[in-house]
Amino acid sequence: MNISSLIVYTDNKNESVKNEIKKLKECEIITDADDRIVVIVSSDSIEDEIKNFKKIEAISGVVSVAMVYSYQEDAEENRKKLEENGKISEILTSDEVKAEDITYGGSVHHRVK
Repeated sequence: MNISSLIVYTDNKNESVKNEIKKLKECEIITDADDRIVVIVSSDSIEDEIKNFKKIEAISGVVSVAMVYSYQEDAEENRKKLEENGKISEILTSDEVKAEDITYGGSVHHRVK
């Protein structure tokens, strides 16, 4: 069982976004205020957890989704599967990689106002 909490940031279309989230059986809306909705996701696997996260991200009116907390009963098993499939970056698994050697190539401009 995986349990995670999300903050869903909207463009002030909370009611339509909430209605879409309510359609997802694994999701429960805890509270909302202004342009934010707090959601708890209970799923059977990390794959299902990620699917729900992506479904919420794709809802019209959702600006972004931030995972605040995640609990996985089978975290060690999931980590091994991801490592075996080569889906975990060496940056996250190696003690030899120094923080000062990591270069971020993304953009945070959409977050800066």
